[in-house]
Amino acid sequence: MTDSPKTTLTEHPYRRLVVAETHARPVPAMVAPCRVRRLGFMSGCDGRELNALHAKMATLVASTTDGPDWARQIAFERDDRQVTWERHNEFVTLTWTAAKTDAVTRPVGIGIEFHADLLLVFATRIDLVPTDAIEPQALAGFDPLCLCHTSIFDDAAEAATDFHLDAEGFTRIEVATRTMGPLRQGVLVRRLLEIETYRSMALIGLPLARELSGKVTDYEQRLARVAPAVGQDETVEDHQQTLAGLHKLSGEIGSTVEETSFRFAATKAYGEVLAERLARLRERALGEFTSIERFINNRAQPALATCMATEKRLDRLTEKVQRAIELLNARIALSIQGQNQSVLDSIAETGRSQFRLQQTVEGLSIIAITYYALGILSHIADAVPAVGPVSKDVVLALSAPIVFILALIGVQRLRHRIRR
Repeated sequence: MTDSPKTTLTEHPYRRLVVAETHARPVPAMVAPCRVRRLGFMSGCDGRELNALHAKMATLVASTTDGPDWARQIAFERDDRQVTWERHNEFVTLTWTAAKTDAVTRPVGIGIEFHADLLLVFATRIDLVPTDAIEPQALAGFDPLCLCHTSIFDDAAEAATDFHLDAEGFTRIEVATRTMGPLRQGVLVRRLLEIETYRSMALIGLPLARELSGKVTDYEQRLARVAPAVGQDETVEDHQQTLAGLHKLSGEIGSTVEETSFRFAATKAYGEVLAERLARLRERALGEFTSIERFINNRAQPALATCMATEKRLDRLTEKVQRAIELLNARIALSIQGQNQSVLDSIAETGRSQFRLQQTVEGLSIIAITYYALGILSHIADAVPAVGPVSKDVVLALSAPIVFILALIGVQRLRHRIRR
């Protein structure tokens, strides 16, 4: 068998990006004891600085042999720290792994200074220890009222956290790796980092939903005040005034929807990813404490429900205002149609009156023409000597019908010409 003749194939412009995305976030192997820290940043405006940030981070690895992965991730080593920078749609993360004793929270040379113009969203620290259980002194540093103490991956490891910020501004997760191998440890760290990342990103929408609650309530009250006028207004002027108020309200609601739709959509997406990642932990709560999945769900699900409820309130308000506008437009159209019909009836009545008046004038005109014509004939008869036994009066009497008919024919022809 031989290859077919060489043919030039057109490659889809996204083909290599799809391949790069498939391998964009490899799971690095880890060996306890070690300490992993992650910082997450969001853009403060339109996200353009994220592209510039990518180029800046690439300068840190320009001299390495591997070079940057321009798809989503840049990985390099600096001062015994394994550093990974990842670009997501609306945020970036900077993660580094170091020795368990590494207490530096802002290491120099890994690019933290490049993120000064962004907004810090979360900071997480994971401490891995090669033991079967988390030591009591490590557990003592957590708030017992919020402590999640659980076994993970079907008892393959043990984790504890309270999701509080420590003195350095990091949420701390303690992990006992038991008998897990390096690759499995890397998977566990990746999963815990993803949970903290998507938990933070999902809950970013909650403060916005709370801020909007008062504004949405104001919209609802304004609509409740305007809605009765839709059916009670009598004049077109009242309808127009009500319609102007509805259009103003619709514009304000539409502006709010435009400003918040992306955030609420992102919140829903992050919440779905978070739920999927939590389910993968395969947890079992230890002692009297709760699991990470239960703890986060008890707090995240109401927050996500609040965001979704606010979004639905805005959507329903938009629909109600639109229906009110359509109904009012219909009432205005009917009112205008009724006014137009009255005007047309008035014009028709005026036309009929004018037609009757025209007929009267035409009749009077025929009589007047006949009268004056007979007068002229009378003067002519006076000037002409009498012929035979026929007197002037007889001639005028016989001429009157003929003159009348001729006048009638003349007026009708004139009216016909005018109409053409």
